[in-house]
Amino acid sequence: MPRCSAGATAPPSPRRLVAALALTLTGCTGMVGDGGTSPASGSAPGSKPNTPGVSNPGTGATTDPMTGTMLPPVGSSPMEPVRESEACKAIKPGPAPIRRLTRQEYDNTLKDLLGEDKKLAADFPNEELLHGFDNSASLRSVSDVLAEKYSNAAEQVGKHVAANITKLAPCQGADDVCLDKFFDGFGKRLWRRPLDASEREDLKKVFTAGKTSTFADGIDAVVQVMVLAPQFMYRVEKGVPVAGADYSRLTHFEMASRLSYLFWGTMPDADLFSAAEAGKLGTREEVSIQAKRLLADPRATAMVQNFAAQWLHLRDLRDADKDAEVYPKWKEEYLDLFRQETEAFVAMVFQGDGKLDTLLSAPFTALNGPLAAFYGAKNVTGDAFQKVELDPSQRAGVLTHASVLAAKADPNQSSPILRGAFVREQIFCQELPPVPQSLVNAAPPELNDKMTTKERFAQHRNDPSCEGCHKLIDSIGFGFEKYDGTGGFRTTENGKNVDASGELVSTDIDGTFDGAVDLAKKLTASKEVEACMATHWFNFGFGRGKSDVDACTVETLQTTFVKSGGDIRQLLLALVQTDAFFFKGGLQ
Repeated sequence: MPRCSAGATAPPSPRRLVAALALTLTGCTGMVGDGGTSPASGSAPGSKPNTPGVSNPGTGATTDPMTGTMLPPVGSSPMEPVRESEACKAIKPGPAPIRRLTRQEYDNTLKDLLGEDKKLAADFPNEELLHGFDNSASLRSVSDVLAEKYSNAAEQVGKHVAANITKLAPCQGADDVCLDKFFDGFGKRLWRRPLDASEREDLKKVFTAGKTSTFADGIDAVVQVMVLAPQFMYRVEKGVPVAGADYSRLTHFEMASRLSYLFWGTMPDADLFSAAEAGKLGTREEVSIQAKRLLADPRATAMVQNFAAQWLHLRDLRDADKDAEVYPKWKEEYLDLFRQETEAFVAMVFQGDGKLDTLLSAPFTALNGPLAAFYGAKNVTGDAFQKVELDPSQRAGVLTHASVLAAKADPNQSSPILRGAFVREQIFCQELPPVPQSLVNAAPPELNDKMTTKERFAQHRNDPSCEGCHKLIDSIGFGFEKYDGTGGFRTTENGKNVDASGELVSTDIDGTFDGAVDLAKKLTASKEVEACMATHWFNFGFGRGKSDVDACTVETLQTTFVKSGGDIRQLLLALVQTDAFFFKGGLQ
């Protein structure tokens, strides 16, 4: 594998920086701009090969080569895996793929670095999705378009730092002295760990080439290259090999980034950096202390909102315009209000009891004046969102939010297919069979002003080629028929009473139900639904899907979640106590 180098020998122009990006990424991923993906492990520019430590598998102490401090035995905690369990007898942490920063993580990190939200990632191409989330390591390829956007963003960051050099990197003295101070301060924060000697030498060459007249000119060049390097754009985790084992332990600085990006979606703060420097992120107890601190910060709420928005497919609202002839009271601004409602509701629940049951069945939501009019809620005015109790016979939990209902509907009608499939896949984590090729482009039954939607969809139950799959989907989707294509509540359709009776089959809570409120009550009794939420957090937290080797981690998360009564905060605290969080499988 070619060595990833941060060096350059000429003033970096946008074109040169794109080439530099390609070189650095090629050294770390093997391919660029051709659909390549990140491997399970990789080297950072200027880094040294892993040096085997002296330890017993998973328990003994070893030396962190980055800080020179000890990585002590990980110790125990109330949330650690239960070793008596067959799945957890041996430590099998699973892979830890190199993860490129998502657009949100990129902007959050720059905001914390620069003290200014420049929103540069808004211009990046949309993220690729896996398991519904945008942070999957296996899909983090870099296209030519994205490489150019990265180059443009790096130029802007370099110029900003150069223009604010006295504030961001104050220094008096010779260039070499000031550069070392820059690397020790801003540079360490930029790469989220200390720079080693060879990296400093490479970057000093960049500084010399870029310094056309002032110190700030050289820093501009250095920052551009550093922002384009994989040490910034990727969460590179080398770890330290565990003697006698086929996996590594994370270093203190690597653990700091794991914690900060899981809980906040951004770089470590000063306290995490200090803990890493002091060698205080090596045990389960030390990690737990930091995790609880991070969880109490408002940034954790924002991260949970990001998770929920992806779990609930709120991105689909961008394309959820409605037919004004069918829905004459429809307003385009509703789509953004729907999103804000669900995000505010998720924040209320997370900052309240934090329970999955509350997310699924709460009789309240967050509304402002304009949205209250849509819901028919009274005595709500102004633009600020506030907690509002809803008619418990009409709404219960997030599945009855207009955001979900409008996104999972067609422009001119509701959709039992989209809504039923959503519940199967996102609430139960059941993978539906692929749609037969002959039906891929099939349209829903034609609108008929003398029939209800349920009557029109009767053909799915009568057609043998459709019946098997649609029994799984439509039988749930019909439970949402008291909500039209906009998410508005209704009791009649085309002059007929709406029949919102449905049925759950192939679940642990099989049986009939009448409407979405009744469905929500049933979902709160499902162990499969709890296990599904734990699996979603595994996928989101580790940036990959689970495999057989993850049996212990998944079992630990699911068991903890059930014991906590479905408390999402406890689930997150358990996630950072798993083997998969402390170790990484696959040695270089």
